[in-house]
Amino acid sequence: MNQIETRPIGQLILNKETPDRSNKVEHYLIPSYQRGYRWTENHVCALLEDIDSFLKKQSEIGAVKEFYCLQPIVVVPHKDEEGKCIWEIVDGQQRLTTLYIILKRLGRKNYEIRFEKRSKSTDFLKNLSEDTFDNSNPDFHFMSVAYRCIDEWFRDKESEDISYLDDFATTLLKQVQVIWYQVTLKSLEFKDKEAEKIGIFNRLNIGKIPLEDAELIRALLMSKIEGETEREKLMRQSEFSNQWYEIEQWLRINEVWNFLTFSKKISNHIQLIFELQAHNKNSENYSTYKWFEQLIKKAENPTEKAKELWDETKNIFGKFRYWFNDRVLYHYVGFLLAMSVVGKSRITLDRLLKESFVSKSQFKDWLYDQILDYLESVNLEELSYEEKTEDLKNILLLFNVLSVLQIKSNAEYRFPFNLYNTIEWSLEHIHAQQSEDPMKDEKAIRSWIEDTLRATERINIVEKEGEEVSIIDIKQELLEISDLPKNNIKKDRFNELKSKMIAIFESPSSKHLLDNMALLSRKDNSGLNNAIFPVKRDRIIQKEREGSFIPPCTRNVFLKLYSKADNQPYYWSESDKKDYINEVKRIFEEFKKQRK
Repeated sequence: MNQIETRPIGQLILNKETPDRSNKVEHYLIPSYQRGYRWTENHVCALLEDIDSFLKKQSEIGAVKEFYCLQPIVVVPHKDEEGKCIWEIVDGQQRLTTLYIILKRLGRKNYEIRFEKRSKSTDFLKNLSEDTFDNSNPDFHFMSVAYRCIDEWFRDKESEDISYLDDFATTLLKQVQVIWYQVTLKSLEFKDKEAEKIGIFNRLNIGKIPLEDAELIRALLMSKIEGETEREKLMRQSEFSNQWYEIEQWLRINEVWNFLTFSKKISNHIQLIFELQAHNKNSENYSTYKWFEQLIKKAENPTEKAKELWDETKNIFGKFRYWFNDRVLYHYVGFLLAMSVVGKSRITLDRLLKESFVSKSQFKDWLYDQILDYLESVNLEELSYEEKTEDLKNILLLFNVLSVLQIKSNAEYRFPFNLYNTIEWSLEHIHAQQSEDPMKDEKAIRSWIEDTLRATERINIVEKEGEEVSIIDIKQELLEISDLPKNNIKKDRFNELKSKMIAIFESPSSKHLLDNMALLSRKDNSGLNNAIFPVKRDRIIQKEREGSFIPPCTRNVFLKLYSKADNQPYYWSESDKKDYINEVKRIFEEFKKQRK
């Protein structure tokens, strides 16, 4: 069984299990299959700066119990020529060697490092000092550069604070830790063992074994599984592995993952649950794993504590699956996670989880109340593109979500949060907006004319608020402009015609209010601001055919499915606006009635 724990740097030098030898310190072997020491000055300085930042943080807050964790050191137990334990480094040579050089510069007790089949490198490292700079081979060069970098760095710090070196050394030895990953080899024969170690090294270094919190936690929990017999222990470990696989595979379903996380990038998706358990918002390496490790380590019964933590993991997984499968919960949770604003703060997954430790009906009521409170805090008549953009987006999102939820005839139809949460959204004006800035780019001008003429090919008369307006002359003149040779377009005249065309298709009021707004992705919205309604309508239909996600209510608006009047499909009229707003209000009123 592999062993995983955190170890202070001081325990890398000496611990209670260190073999009793003439030089009573831990010994480490760098095998010949690894390349030599290759850290540059940048790598070394970065490590020093990280430890220094941690030291300053501890000084500021007066904390002494926290610790800073470095990347893992992967080891395999080995025997030296005296038959005493030596740790073969499978991964972590660069960190271990750099720490050795730091300790050497600080004049502190140190562990020993041997380079297999490179005894000169072993001797050079042991005798390294400010006077031993050597470029004769790569190992010597990089070790020399590292020592010089460390020496100069400490000289600068010591000139500012005479006690700095002692403070740094104490912090390094006691509060800086590494993930100690001790591998148990499966092979028995020497040749097979060597092949296995090389295989582990290769996989680690090409990223096939990502040592993330989740994998470390998995090994930690596995190590605490016990049984009255070896067979029972193996069966329990197998059951644990199957449960882990089930959770991981379900969370990897695209519809699930993007519903919960907005497409968070992690290799092991189960880590999401572990982070929630640890209430972890810390970006520090292995902070979630350290929370689990410390909790288990401090417990009176570590085995029972590990089981309790895993049961909690499964419980959270069960909640997520229930939320996803229940149609009402799915839409309530999805909206609250996806919306930009609830009051002044977002409702996070962590908050939802905390509130869910009640009965299912109580949790559903709580979700309903959160949405209702938000809905009642918003005045639909005052929502403006210019002043309340986020609220306007949220209301349109809620309109889409509740519209889908209220479709009783198709119980399987759900709002696709997995698509919505991976897209950057914007607000689209339903009818065209006059731009203050005239169009100057000839390519853009020709594109605007082409789109407009195509969309109005069968339109000559626009029935606008009780009057008929001809666009024949404008179309003809736009056509003539488009036929002109390159660089011959009179841009002032084009912009006059564009303004006239937009004025015909725009409604006289409420340009920036809810009755003229719809949700559209920023990508699909690009270039539509100056387009007239029939162009926008055609573009949106085409985008949906091409596979773009168009929110259902946005599609309905441009298809004029909310409009009761039998008028032209290419003009967004005042009556269309009223019908649209009435539908929004109807959907929201239906939602409010659910609690009465």
